[in-house]
Amino acid sequence: MHLTLSMERLKGKSILIGKDPARGCLLVVLAGGGSAAIGAPGSVPGCVSRCRPLEGIAHARIDIDGNGLMTLTNLKPQNVTYVNGRQIESKHISAADTIELGADRFGLNLSLIGEAARRLAGTGNDNRQEFDISHLEHVWEEYQESLKHLYDEQRRINLIRTGCGIFTMCAMPCIFFLGPVGYALTGVGVIGNIYSFVGLKNDNTYDKQKTIKERFQDHYICPNPQCGKYFGEISFRLMKRQYKMQCPHCKCKFTEKNKQQ
Repeated sequence: MHLTLSMERLKGKSILIGKDPARGCLLVVLAGGGSAAIGAPGSVPGCVSRCRPLEGIAHARIDIDGNGLMTLTNLKPQNVTYVNGRQIESKHISAADTIELGADRFGLNLSLIGEAARRLAGTGNDNRQEFDISHLEHVWEEYQESLKHLYDEQRRINLIRTGCGIFTMCAMPCIFFLGPVGYALTGVGVIGNIYSFVGLKNDNTYDKQKTIKERFQDHYICPNPQCGKYFGEISFRLMKRQYKMQCPHCKCKFTEKNKQQ
């Protein structure tokens, strides 16, 4: 069966379906067109796979061809998808079919899913709010610079530790040839090793990395106060290209009005 006329704009689209990892409700994602939550928080059982659109992960996918024919595909082999009571891997479906996900047979309402996807695919809304994302480029660059600084610092400490160990090993044989000079060199190496041990004991690299990441997660978000969702650890340039200058969650428009030339 083909789509109704109200669903014509979904031709050639794909819809990912799964459990919202944060809220536990059903998440419907229109490929390249944002996402929508359906149902109350915690309404979807654990047998339904989580939907992670940035990773292309979901429980099932509905593909709609140019003629409006729908094909349902199970994306998680360790779980199951049913059509009219029978387990499927991939099958053409219609609005009259009964779709169930997981061992607990969580039922899908195709009408609600189709309506959510149709809204996500809408192009006639010219009154969407616009938000500048120029500052996010600085947030991304600052995050990368902080990680690089932490990496360089850790590499320097590791080089000192390695160097002190090698210095001590090389200095000890000098005792037999250089006498007091060899003892002095060995002492320097021992002191260096003690310094390295103390540095290793007081190493707080994990805490620093955690602080850097949490700060990034707090700022690399949608600028819409009503949304504010995290964009993930992908570069600013790739984020713009992947999201096509609109938030994948609230669908607000992105601009770069304050971007420095």
